[in-house]
Amino acid sequence: MEDTHFIIPHFCNEKDIHLFGIMDGHRGAAAAEFSAGALPGFLQNLVSVNSPSQALLEAFVKTDVAFRNELNSRRKSKGDIQKDSHPGCTAVTALIVKSKLFVANAGDCRTIICRAGNPYALSRDHVASCLDERERVIAAGGHVEWKVDTWRIGPAALQVTRSIGDDDLKPFVTAEPEITETSLSAEDEYIVMASDGLWDVVSNTDVVNIIKDTVKEPGMCSKRLSTEAAERGSKDNITVIVVFLRPVSTAERIY
Repeated sequence: MEDTHFIIPHFCNEKDIHLFGIMDGHRGAAAAEFSAGALPGFLQNLVSVNSPSQALLEAFVKTDVAFRNELNSRRKSKGDIQKDSHPGCTAVTALIVKSKLFVANAGDCRTIICRAGNPYALSRDHVASCLDERERVIAAGGHVEWKVDTWRIGPAALQVTRSIGDDDLKPFVTAEPEITETSLSAEDEYIVMASDGLWDVVSNTDVVNIIKDTVKEPGMCSKRLSTEAAERGSKDNITVIVVFLRPVSTAERIY
């Protein structure tokens, strides 16, 4: 299992602030495990003195720098990280501040919101098959080539163009997330966050239709979605967080 997550209601001991996140590791679980522990701490220190969007941006970058420094320290001390090991992870977080929802994403985890019964994407997948991401990587000095039916980056043949870790592919595989800000309204029912193990085989519309036919309890919905992905042949780790927005604190993950 290379996925990790966090669910932190009443973040910073504030009743109207809630934080959720999923990290999907690759080339090992080290980056995902480190990020799940470190990112909320960085964000807690930043959110009181910055706007939520700026705090999220800086928290992602600080987590990336801290993890790569940790890797270097362990390499120098001849720890359990080999010199040719370059673990990384994609990450998506959702920060709810009163009636505002901030989603920060780096990689191919995804968050959608169900509004008046329809799905709306709150993040986009950062993969080399996206032209603008591919051009950004090339402009930053990265090498992209077509391998195994898709565009991939560097000798590691990585598909994602943004991640925490992957120190052999910095700076062109950046840890800087894209951030969306949404004003929540009475039409907003729930958000679904998941690693690509779900999204590879279940569309945004399918997710809403599945939840429509499921008991409106976050654990039941999460499990139903992960089971559906497995039945459709997903070979990747599957982590799903469903957050019902009335009340916001009802959330659960299943993987």
